[in-house]
Amino acid sequence: MSDPSAPRVPMASWYLLDAQDRIIDVSPDWDAAAEAGHGTASAFRIGIIGQPLTRFLAGDTTRMFIDSALQAARLTGLPRALNYRCDTPLQARQMQMRLVPGLQAEVRVEHVLLQSRPRAAPLRFVTAPAEAPALPGLPPWLRCSICLWVCTPKGYWEPPEHLQAARPLRVDYTVCPRCQAEMTRPG
Repeated sequence: MSDPSAPRVPMASWYLLDAQDRIIDVSPDWDAAAEAGHGTASAFRIGIIGQPLTRFLAGDTTRMFIDSALQAARLTGLPRALNYRCDTPLQARQMQMRLVPGLQAEVRVEHVLLQSRPRAAPLRFVTAPAEAPALPGLPPWLRCSICLWVCTPKGYWEPPEHLQAARPLRVDYTVCPRCQAEMTRPG
């Protein structure tokens, strides 16, 4: 259940992909959610329509993961549900992505908030640019695009609640072994 004292943040509820995974439509609440999130011009409906979904996904592993889920929905013709986290710096949010295949290979991607709770301390992440060189002596931090757990430079996967950082952590996005196993599990 959501914490009733948690601030309400508008969320866009769905977008529609064509057979080539270009965004061809978004929910009527899209622009209100972009405005509430202080989105740039490219976050509004006019900047989203016609764009490939991959433009909004960070990390090759994440792209392959989402592509596999979309293909599975299209091939089976059955809806598919994927649980994930979509935190803000101040809120931990459990979400569900529902992939609903259409007749012409479109997929409607719906997002539902399952639970929201305030974070004990704000935590911010910065996506490492692909072209940026690794910093000497500092192994990269990895962050799972699905569950948001973070792999420390020592190789341990930790939930974000266990991390404290005085400044934003620079991360590369991937899909952790646990979420990969969940995706490949039958049923």
